[in-house]
Amino acid sequence: MPALLIDDTLPALWDCTIAPRTAIAYTVRAGQYIQIIDVKGQQCSDFLAFALDDLTEELDSTVTRTLNGLAVPQVGLHGKYFSNKFRPLVEVIQDTCGKHDSFLLACTAKYYEDAGYPGHPSCSENFNLVLAEYGIAPRRGWSAINFFFNTAVSADGTVSLGESWSRAGDYVLLQAKQDLLCASSACPDDIDPANGWKPTEIRVRIFTPEHHFPKAIAYRPLPHAPAKLTQDSAFTSSIRQLTDDLAEYNGFWVPHSFAHLGVEAEYWALRERAVLIDLSALRKFDITGRDAFDLLQYAFSRDISKLAVGQSAYGCLLNYHGGIVDDGIVFCLGENTYRYVGNCERDQWWLEKLAREQGWQVHIADISDRLHNLALQGPYSRAILEQVLDLDPQWQTSLPELGYFRFATGKIKHIPVLVSRTGYTGELGYELFIAPEYGADLWQILTAVGKKFGLTPMGMLALERARIEAGLLSAGREFDDLTSPYEAGIGWTVALKKERLIAKDSLLKLKERPPKLTVGLVLESNDIPCHCQPVYAQGEAWRVGVITSGTFSPYCDRPIALAQLKPEYAVLGTRVEVGFIDGKQRRIPATVGVMSPYDPEKLKVRG
Repeated sequence: MPALLIDDTLPALWDCTIAPRTAIAYTVRAGQYIQIIDVKGQQCSDFLAFALDDLTEELDSTVTRTLNGLAVPQVGLHGKYFSNKFRPLVEVIQDTCGKHDSFLLACTAKYYEDAGYPGHPSCSENFNLVLAEYGIAPRRGWSAINFFFNTAVSADGTVSLGESWSRAGDYVLLQAKQDLLCASSACPDDIDPANGWKPTEIRVRIFTPEHHFPKAIAYRPLPHAPAKLTQDSAFTSSIRQLTDDLAEYNGFWVPHSFAHLGVEAEYWALRERAVLIDLSALRKFDITGRDAFDLLQYAFSRDISKLAVGQSAYGCLLNYHGGIVDDGIVFCLGENTYRYVGNCERDQWWLEKLAREQGWQVHIADISDRLHNLALQGPYSRAILEQVLDLDPQWQTSLPELGYFRFATGKIKHIPVLVSRTGYTGELGYELFIAPEYGADLWQILTAVGKKFGLTPMGMLALERARIEAGLLSAGREFDDLTSPYEAGIGWTVALKKERLIAKDSLLKLKERPPKLTVGLVLESNDIPCHCQPVYAQGEAWRVGVITSGTFSPYCDRPIALAQLKPEYAVLGTRVEVGFIDGKQRRIPATVGVMSPYDPEKLKVRG
């Protein structure tokens, strides 16, 4: 079994293994931690909790869903499970699986009887047995949290189940918010895929409040890589003083929005003044060695032979059939010395794989933990940075002269920094790359200097709105490994004249006839379009595309979207319809426009 992310040698107040097909009851004091571990993987565990001072007060899934606005609580602001009296009983502190059920009953005798297995043990009956000594009346079915139970509700309301997503050693760590009587099971279901057809044991450990476990979610950079827990960036400590609305993104805690501001205020601060955005979740790789140029020239869509030291280029890493592995920026640091800033760890795996196949001598170092980045974006970003930045003399340039997709090194007070004229907002802006130990100092310096310019922090919700207005891509929405640059709207990044380029033949064909094209849509209602909603030909029954991203645009004063449409319908001014609900009961007219309704000529971002 893999090592647990919570050290298995950490002394527990109580440690118990639940045999397959059985249940246990136990008491927990307020503040203590409950770790429920799937020992061998793919094993469900139902969980009940009652207030110890009033056993009529128990966990209530409906109250929990209503107060959180989520089907299942998640680590963070919406991580509490509430009782039928609206009090929080437990909070999710860590979760390495992320797939659970909280709207079905624990399995019942009737379920097995209806399936043709009379007399089969059930979690509900096992709970009745262990709760009897506490004077709790039996029930035919217990409303429970079913950890590691893989269920889903389809668009037509059908509830389905499949094999659990949990792996050996996966766990949920809860903290008791009241003194509790709890019950946990090792589900006996062996008649369907719920437990991988073979029930196994569940382990429960209780820890004292003194351990102070950080809130975290497991993140796996590759399917078979060891799990990592969500981490703070260099700026998270400063951000936590301003908001507790943080969410997991790409292995980091990032702010959704900030208290006393909100999405609308943060958005307009970006467009009219300046904002700070923590983008440390981006991954950074230094690529060096005799064949570093050859590798990037082959794998990256842009022609990097045109880059001088101090210049960078946006493009994408491509796979064998011309699909996008990731989009990102290549920085030229020197001869055969480059830095790639992208979205995920698999970028390194892919580049190393290509280097091995071609016999190239290249060293790729993941420096993501050594280099965090803060984006300073907005019309006043340059004025703010000029107050504190001293560029190193070797660059022979000043900040106003630092062009778009150019970078230089310097210092902000005592902090060594790499300053890049790049961003993800469609506004004039800079990204500041620093060693993590300087994060709190940099945040304090910039916020102090920026106060007179109206500088504010900005969260991911406002950033999402801005990047859609600017027609900027998001991984998993506008592109994936089956989407070519021509389909994603960034065909301009492909340098087909390069002598060597991965999937060059496929890309030539895709350029000539892409199966879909990315466009902007402007909707004629107040409905906000969502990822994967269908787009139809006007007045017709057939689909012609799909929404990739949608938002309300304050700049356009109406909902807008990025969508991928069949080429015949991707012509400017074409009228289409976005399908809401089931695509038939409600159709919203929309007009095809440019990808970037905000500053389509990129005049602002070029500054």
